[in-house]
Amino acid sequence: MVSQIDEELQEQIEEKLKQGWIKTWFAVEVMATDKDITEHSLKEHIEKLEKVKGALVFGKEFKSIERVENPPKNVLVAYSQIAEVELIVKDLLTLITVVITFGPSAIEILEPRELRIKIDEVQNIVNFLAGLIHQFAQAGVGGIVIRPK
Repeated sequence: MVSQIDEELQEQIEEKLKQGWIKTWFAVEVMATDKDITEHSLKEHIEKLEKVKGALVFGKEFKSIERVENPPKNVLVAYSQIAEVELIVKDLLTLITVVITFGPSAIEILEPRELRIKIDEVQNIVNFLAGLIHQFAQAGVGGIVIRPK
């Protein structure tokens, strides 16, 4: 997917990349039992992604809605749609947060080729992940099980 973006936005992207932002490509898929719900849900989902602080979506392409040949168990008819999204994020924590929140099916990190990370960013990431695990445990859908010997 190659975005058609204006010169001002291109300059903004290039400046942020010089500052260490991360350029990525996502494929985001939604599946629903109705074509209109499928389309509306995916567009709304991408609109929310566009509002994330520390992220800049500069390209998006919505693929056609397809009928799912083998829908999930107990679902008679399902439709799927994919959006390809190009974005930059300010740091690794923002990337991880966006991935967990928006659940892309596929992710490609385009730039930079190497990433240096400060210890405080690592600290923020591991605290974020630890908090997420505790939220799952509180909701009764996961967590860490500790058993005595």
